[in-house]
Amino acid sequence: MEKISLIGKINSLEVAATILQDMDSTLVQFNHLQNRLIESLINEHARKILLQDTSRCQMAIDVLIRNLFERTADIGFLSTDYDIVQFLKKSIVNEKDREFIKGFLQAYVSIYSVYQDAVLLKPDGTLVFQLSQPSRTGKVSDAMIQRAVRTPNHYVEYFGATQLMGDAQAHLLYANAVVENGKVVGVIVLCFRFHNKLEGIISRLLSSQDANDFLLLNGAGKVLFAPKTSHQPYPSRLTLKTAPQMISIDNQEMVAVCAKGQAYQGYAGPENWHVGSLMPIEYIDGSTSADSANQNDSASLFSELSGLISDNLLDIRRQAMTINDDLQLIVLNGVITAARENAVEFMPVLEAIKNIGRDIDNVFAESIESLFSTIISGQLNAIRLQASLAVDIMDRNLYERANDCRWWGLSSLLRTALSELDKDSIKQTLAKIHSLYTVYHTLYVYDKQGRYVAFSDDRYEHKVGQSVAADSGVQAVFQLKNIYEYCVSPFEPFECYQGESTYIYNAALRDMNQADKIIGGIGIVFDSTVEFNAILNDVLPREHDVIKAGSKALFTTDKGVVIASSSAEHAIGEVFWPDIDLAQLHKEGSTATAVRLDGTGYLIGAAKSEGYREYKRQDGYANTIIAWVLIPC
Repeated sequence: MEKISLIGKINSLEVAATILQDMDSTLVQFNHLQNRLIESLINEHARKILLQDTSRCQMAIDVLIRNLFERTADIGFLSTDYDIVQFLKKSIVNEKDREFIKGFLQAYVSIYSVYQDAVLLKPDGTLVFQLSQPSRTGKVSDAMIQRAVRTPNHYVEYFGATQLMGDAQAHLLYANAVVENGKVVGVIVLCFRFHNKLEGIISRLLSSQDANDFLLLNGAGKVLFAPKTSHQPYPSRLTLKTAPQMISIDNQEMVAVCAKGQAYQGYAGPENWHVGSLMPIEYIDGSTSADSANQNDSASLFSELSGLISDNLLDIRRQAMTINDDLQLIVLNGVITAARENAVEFMPVLEAIKNIGRDIDNVFAESIESLFSTIISGQLNAIRLQASLAVDIMDRNLYERANDCRWWGLSSLLRTALSELDKDSIKQTLAKIHSLYTVYHTLYVYDKQGRYVAFSDDRYEHKVGQSVAADSGVQAVFQLKNIYEYCVSPFEPFECYQGESTYIYNAALRDMNQADKIIGGIGIVFDSTVEFNAILNDVLPREHDVIKAGSKALFTTDKGVVIASSSAEHAIGEVFWPDIDLAQLHKEGSTATAVRLDGTGYLIGAAKSEGYREYKRQDGYANTIIAWVLIPC
């Protein structure tokens, strides 16, 4: 435009000077707006990427903390197990004893497959039995063991190398004193599959196009874990800052973000752990993980979903249109003046200026629309991930429930007490379990006639002697073939969940002398309203720790029946089935798109449950759940 304006000045000096001055002024405005646009494009793109990555860090550490919370309950309950207490009380352990405890602990780690080893020791550190090395003996001098003995009413959580495990690798261990009649008779230690677990969590957060790495950090910023598939070198330590920070690694500029775990039921995790992310700066500067097809589809949503674009960019677009309108008016005035002054040679210049003005306006429109396409693609990927994470957390949670009922079904105390119909002993054992495992509404034991024998608390005491509701799964228990099988009720209203809908997990209680004889069962009532709502709220998008207004998440069956919702707009039992193309959901397990529901535009992500470890994959239990996450635009 500068050259054309200069040509106009040379060839048409008789045309009103104010027209050319107005063109110069318009050019200055366009230049200013161009600089502002470039800066805004970069800032907007970077902000979205950093927010999404910080959110993924938060998701990763929160999933880990939820899982480790379960471990604290496991070690607390296992340390009180009758068979563990009796074994550690023995002054002399014979081969029969060792075979029994080997089978006992092997059953435990087979059911709770998140553990790789279990160790039993005397209070002085003498190793009595180690599952991974049954013949190992000797004495272990370890501060963790001594601490467990000193604090018998509390578990000990330890991460690092230890003589106990017999190698130099860092392990995550849980220990608890084993006590009888107020006296410490030993210590039990469980070794968590730490690296296996972290690899699984992080793999769920990454797509094939991602170029960043997620790292686990302790409270001092030391890197405790990096995935085997790391894209680039990483430092041994990161500064723990909530704001993004620039660091240089091997002459490569990286952006680091991190998030601290949120406490779950009072448990904050070990050593103030964080999850951090490292991204190459060029990834933030302009790349996108979306393919061109997705970008084209997203661009068409500009008018529908412009709420995702900042006010600053929209103001730039409006100003560009205004400036172009002014330019078109200047050109029109020039045409009139040129005609009046008979300056025919100026007409092509005016036409060129008019076309250039339109081109510039198109550049602004296309730049903002291209950014919008990039942002939408990124947002769709993010919301798809959030839906996948929600249903993954659900599967991980319910995997623990399947483990719990099966293990408690093996309890010698419960089996003996049921065979003797010792209701007080059963209630006492259930109450102890319930005090440690707070995700349950109540626990109960029933006899071979399917009648309630005892509960973990008093609120349903009046039902003792009555028949358990048929839809609780009670009848299926008596068809279970081995200790690894369990059964689950449909998600329906249950009399011992205040008439609300939930899942009841059931396992058989077998005769102590005849393992193939089922004498009753244990039913554990999951507190679905509280636990599912907590999961759904945790995956909703946040900015500055505040959930974005209007966002909501749901769990439904594969028929769309709501089983949980973060919003009162969708009641349990209603049907939620938005009119979207579900081909990708059925083909790939997750999808994301834009929809309009009740007059409001939303980005919506959906993901189907895939199970976790052997749960829903190899154990015969089938129950497809879909997680939905909706963000208003």
